[in-house]
Amino acid sequence: MGLANLFPAKQVKINDLLALRGIPPPPPHPIVPLQQSRLDEVQAVFLATYAPAIDRFLETRWFTEKALPHVMANAQLVAQYSGLIDAFSDPNINDPTVLGRTESFEASVIWDTMSICRPLANMSNGNTAATQDFDLVASAKRLEAFEALVTGEHLETNPLAQSPVREPAANPPTLPDQLLQRSLDFWSSIGHFLTLHDDEASSAKEIDDTLARCRMLLDNFENRDVIYSIAIARHIGARWTDFPRNVPPPATSDEKDAGSKLYVAQKFLEQEAAGKGTTQVIKRICGMAVRSWYVRQ
Repeated sequence: MGLANLFPAKQVKINDLLALRGIPPPPPHPIVPLQQSRLDEVQAVFLATYAPAIDRFLETRWFTEKALPHVMANAQLVAQYSGLIDAFSDPNINDPTVLGRTESFEASVIWDTMSICRPLANMSNGNTAATQDFDLVASAKRLEAFEALVTGEHLETNPLAQSPVREPAANPPTLPDQLLQRSLDFWSSIGHFLTLHDDEASSAKEIDDTLARCRMLLDNFENRDVIYSIAIARHIGARWTDFPRNVPPPATSDEKDAGSKLYVAQKFLEQEAAGKGTTQVIKRICGMAVRSWYVRQ
């Protein structure tokens, strides 16, 4: 047990991670005409449950303020939402298999919803920095970084090194300006982490320094705790002999101890996935992270 020889983590695809608990989501729902009452229900569920939670995860406003027309114009996504509403009403929802399939279904709907920002952001790439939609571009770039993080991919360049500004900071910066800068710094640090390779000894200190910088920018944000924990599990877990099945409780309270950091990150993500996450988005994203540990082996 303990740290093993360093092997690069096997890269997986997002679809591999949507089978939470090993139970895949159902196939895509057929696209059929829906009653206006069901369309209204889909809209209400998106606006009340998913849009604000996705924005909290990505630290943007785009899904709450601008995504609804794009969701409702996507016939397949609307069909998925309609099917998900029915799935949560299943009288056998407490059966472990039914519940597992429903959670995987929800994860797939959340991922498809988050992904609608990407083609729209690509369309705006030709715009000048001054006219780019900060929240749209930030959503797409942060989603790109999260996908790379959870699938074990490395990025050639940091997509979060530079972002358009929502509005210029005051001089001196106000508290909201300072908080926004810490958000940008956190995401940029995660993006930099994704450009570093665990199998290169020369990167070891830079990886540790980058993760330490991320830790200093958590600010009690649940989404940052989740993302940081996924990064810790990815980095240390790849070198841990029996991860994720046998990570013993730490023998020391030293927060710099690798085993201690891995244990805390693993337990946190498992507990968030099992129900402690404050939103459905956080729960399912943590479920995807936990699933990634097993499909990479």
